[in-house]
Amino acid sequence: MLKLMTSSAIFTTSASKLSTRLVLFSVLATGIGQSMTFTLLAPLGREVGLGEVQIGLIISCSALAFTLTSPVWGRASDRWGRKPVLLLGLSGYAFGCILFASVFFFGLKGLLSGITLYLLVISSRVLMAALMSAAPSAASAYIADTTSAGQRVAGMGRLGAARTLGAILGPAMCGLLAVIGLLAPLYIAAGITLLSTILIAIVLREPPRTVPRITTKPKLKLLDKRYFPYILTGFLTFFAFSMTSQTIGFYIQDRFVLDGKATAQALGTGMMVAAATSFFSQAYLAGRVKMKPVRMMTLGLPVLMIGYGALLFAGSIALLVIFLGILGFGLGMVSPGFTAGASLAVGPEEQGAVSGMVSACPSAGFVLGPIIGTSLYQIDHALPYLCACVLMLPLTIYVWRFGKIERRETL
Repeated sequence: MLKLMTSSAIFTTSASKLSTRLVLFSVLATGIGQSMTFTLLAPLGREVGLGEVQIGLIISCSALAFTLTSPVWGRASDRWGRKPVLLLGLSGYAFGCILFASVFFFGLKGLLSGITLYLLVISSRVLMAALMSAAPSAASAYIADTTSAGQRVAGMGRLGAARTLGAILGPAMCGLLAVIGLLAPLYIAAGITLLSTILIAIVLREPPRTVPRITTKPKLKLLDKRYFPYILTGFLTFFAFSMTSQTIGFYIQDRFVLDGKATAQALGTGMMVAAATSFFSQAYLAGRVKMKPVRMMTLGLPVLMIGYGALLFAGSIALLVIFLGILGFGLGMVSPGFTAGASLAVGPEEQGAVSGMVSACPSAGFVLGPIIGTSLYQIDHALPYLCACVLMLPLTIYVWRFGKIERRETL
């Protein structure tokens, strides 16, 4: 026992710092690629003749794949270790990103079209999501392994901040590289992820385990009252966000009458500002103010409600960018709240399994959100944002009541 405690202390104070930075860099790398994909998909889809609902279906299919595979990879990281699963996710994402961009390359050249092009786009995106889902599950479990209960919110905040920083850099790079071509950012994202994969393979050390590595899968139930409120909050938060994020490119293009490249640049600016405010709330509020998970959520959800409603009154691109910044700030408060809350609700032997479930929350929201959002958008351009705004009200009340019950039980 003394030997284990000594090795853990050494790991925590020296090698773990570099290892943690590499894990955060891997999250940054995939965050860059994901934000680039979301920024470029609307203009790319229109360039090859895809409609709004077709593009929404691409996101929904990949999100479903991510949702179904994340818990599997989370449990696998409990059995195999964090490093092997993280490497699989990163290398799989890089390969899938190259394949996805190449399909669009042939589509833009006219070598692929119609149903063949569409099926290949969906297939490559689904493959990328299914493999990539291993990375965030393993990264989240790694952070849980290397932080104490008191450091958990801050640790998850740093993880979220790394992801958000990727969301800042991704749209910014899209805006700069769009003048070269719409596909250039995706190939660069794959290269950054490959670099992260190599660094992880060479340097990363597996964290010491406080419990023996399991050989059977932990049987965590979705409706387990310990963490279900956090899972539900994460799902509904990203369901609302997916309805708006998947239509905001169309909203900008149609409202301000822009071409594909101008849309990508305007959307890239807006998403960059949203990511910057999200980064601030995660890095400062979660990392320094040290709020409890429920408190983070009860403050963040009303901010999201205001942001969604405000988008309907954006009379200029500048105002729309500001309102997207409000959304980013709210999302940056809610995300570390439900992530850390679920992690703190279970024991060390269940961290990988619950990390897989938590990692599936955003993608689960993106299963139906884009289809519903784009369908509502075709009826009326304001509907996705109005529905997202209204949804935040009952969710805020639910989290507030859950927090009240939780505080009563701890007394």
